[in-house]
Amino acid sequence: MITGLDHYKEKWNIPSDTGIKPGLDAIGQALAELGNPHHGQKFIHIAGTNGKGSTAAFIASILMAHGNKVGNFFSPAIVDVHDQIQFDREPATEGDLDWAMERLGAIRTPLTDFELLTAAAFLLFNKKKPDFIILEAGMGGRFDSTNVIDPLISVIPSIALEHTNFLGGTIEQITWHKAGIIKQGIPVAIGKLPAAAEKVIRDTAGTLESKMIETNGPYSGELKLKGVHQKMNARLAWLASEYILANQFKEHLAIKGLSETTIPYRFEEVLPDVIFDGAHNAASIDALVRTIKETYPHREIHVVMGLLRDKDHEKILRKLETVSQHFTFIEFENERALPAETLFDKSLSKIKTIQNHYDILPVTNRNEVTIVTGSLYLLASLRKDQFSMFEQYKPGK
Repeated sequence: MITGLDHYKEKWNIPSDTGIKPGLDAIGQALAELGNPHHGQKFIHIAGTNGKGSTAAFIASILMAHGNKVGNFFSPAIVDVHDQIQFDREPATEGDLDWAMERLGAIRTPLTDFELLTAAAFLLFNKKKPDFIILEAGMGGRFDSTNVIDPLISVIPSIALEHTNFLGGTIEQITWHKAGIIKQGIPVAIGKLPAAAEKVIRDTAGTLESKMIETNGPYSGELKLKGVHQKMNARLAWLASEYILANQFKEHLAIKGLSETTIPYRFEEVLPDVIFDGAHNAASIDALVRTIKETYPHREIHVVMGLLRDKDHEKILRKLETVSQHFTFIEFENERALPAETLFDKSLSKIKTIQNHYDILPVTNRNEVTIVTGSLYLLASLRKDQFSMFEQYKPGK
């Protein structure tokens, strides 16, 4: 579900499919009908399990600090469809999407929703012609609709088990999909990967004669984004940007760009002592738990969460229960959402309850830090409602 896309589909009479259909035939045919708007652009392509959005934001900030205009394609939305396509970190406007969707309404090739949005992004990037475009793959990489480009560099921040029903049940199978964004003779920059994943990437890069650029530890400078994992993402962004800009790369500008980077849902304090974090799989929950321990070593933690059905909810619960014994499970509107009752039943927490996303969450302990996590779709719905669930947490209440 892409929030806000139905408005444009109805307005321009576009019957796209809401399902997931990996493959490049349809997007390739659609782009050909549109005159191949993705040709002749300077792309950075990012795939991976976690860290894609943060790494993309870091790279964008570094490139912008050097005076470049930058386009971004993110997935999923922060609030709605407009912020998935950005220009210098500003969301596409309604006018932008109307312009693109009017053209997409005239093509014959049937598309899925994500393919439709990808094609809209390519049309807008071609129209506005930023100096660089950073594309974040939606799922996997090899058969993702973004994988129709010849990038300047491919970037893979991390790999872990995810989307096993589509990508396979082993690290090697999942990495094969991610490695599909590596192109002949084009460098690939990688973060810290499991040994099995690194071998697949190394073998693929060797076959394609692609130089490997590897991180040699975390970035040592100051960041607004918290957590060791963000230091690793920042270092990866530094190395990728250094390759892209070559002799135009300036260390002081890279430091400036990284220090100014923010991105929603990355341990973001949306209200005093209310943190939104987009962790939604076992690997990103591990990073969240580490960051909670580092940031709030002596505070009690209240976890507010919802998950999608395809996540390993029991493993995620056990990890979060190492930092909290107070849980609120949220029912939220998404066809893939796991019932809050399932989380409640599987939780071993001493204090637990169920709440609808449109209800007001009571404050039971002013000394607690509230961590809201488990699904980017949940966080987006709460932000779109202007954090009304947390009305009692707002200053002055």
